[in-house]
Amino acid sequence: MSSYIQGQQLRNNGPVLVQVEFEVYGGVQGVNFTKYCKEMCGRFDLKGWTKLSPYGTVQGILQGERANVDEMAMWLQHQGSPGSRIEHCELRNWQILDKYDYRHFNVRF
Repeated sequence: MSSYIQGQQLRNNGPVLVQVEFEVYGGVQGVNFTKYCKEMCGRFDLKGWTKLSPYGTVQGILQGERANVDEMAMWLQHQGSPGSRIEHCELRNWQILDKYDYRHFNVRF
């Protein structure tokens, strides 16, 4: 494996930690989306937060190992909570992290 590829997969002899902001559009309020989002983030060992926005969307920040954040991004884009209807999901401001900024994943109000 080339050093370039190793550098992309590992950082400081460990997995690459990333952060991404998300906003999910569609029928995502009134269907326990934030509750299921928190549950899924627990399964993927992700940190950050989510909340209902005043614009009818769900917003938040994910932090974790790149592969786990990618899996959660797929859930946000294509699955969501039971009863939700996802039109689209924006993933923006991707960053590589040296350490977590959050200790847990929480639902904000």
